[in-house]
Amino acid sequence: MQEHNNKKSKTSTFLSIHIHVGGLSFFTHNIKTQKATPVVHKKFTNHTPIEKLHEEIFSVLKTQQLLEKSFKEVRCSVENNLATLVPKSLFEENSLHEYVQKDIAIEANDFVAYDILPNADWVCVYVPFVNVNNLLIDSFGAFKYYHAVSIWLQALASHSKADGELVWSLYKENNHLHVALLRDKKLQFYNCFEAANPKDVAYYMLLSAKENNVSPNEVPLFVAGDIVSDDANYKELHTFVRSLNFLSPEHNLLFETPRLHAHQDFCVLNLA
Repeated sequence: MQEHNNKKSKTSTFLSIHIHVGGLSFFTHNIKTQKATPVVHKKFTNHTPIEKLHEEIFSVLKTQQLLEKSFKEVRCSVENNLATLVPKSLFEENSLHEYVQKDIAIEANDFVAYDILPNADWVCVYVPFVNVNNLLIDSFGAFKYYHAVSIWLQALASHSKADGELVWSLYKENNHLHVALLRDKKLQFYNCFEAANPKDVAYYMLLSAKENNVSPNEVPLFVAGDIVSDDANYKELHTFVRSLNFLSPEHNLLFETPRLHAHQDFCVLNLA
């Protein structure tokens, strides 16, 4: 987890933002009353190069009048496929580039960040969107940011659904499939795949199950992200996986209206 501080506010309102290459989502909540605004989703209409991502986000923040407000705290999760997990017992801060370069092509001067979470036995090492971070610093002054994989796995490990000894989970964002297997709340397997269509989604899930001796007919799959029960990805998965379960965030937030498909906002709601 990375933190930047240079402005303070006496308000009790928190802003939570989730960012990916295809868009962003956000909401605010009052830390004292736990009352929360609806989650706003904004998708970019065209493919946005990473170097232009901050411009799209600035436009959304300005249109939504968030730049005119101050917040007690701003928290951001970023999703991309530029992350890897390192066992906490083996983690060394001076080896960040070495960890990432095993799976990702990066330049020597690329900035690499990491999240250390207190109850996790792993460290998420990743390449953030530096231009987005700079935008948030300029706009709000104080913010914390994490990789979405950190948010998902940390929440998954402490979720009531994870009380069993084996948990198989999929977090999907655009064409990125993040797949994890936890046993006794300890991480056993993690990988990220690129899947352009429902058949690819099913293939990689079955591949990860086979590699880890997981029976799709016996072990339930817990799903978070942009899959819903009537879409092609869900239907293709259900052909091979007996039990599909949507993983909804566990929180005490009070929304004005009931939330549908809360699993789609799993990461941003777990920032609260």
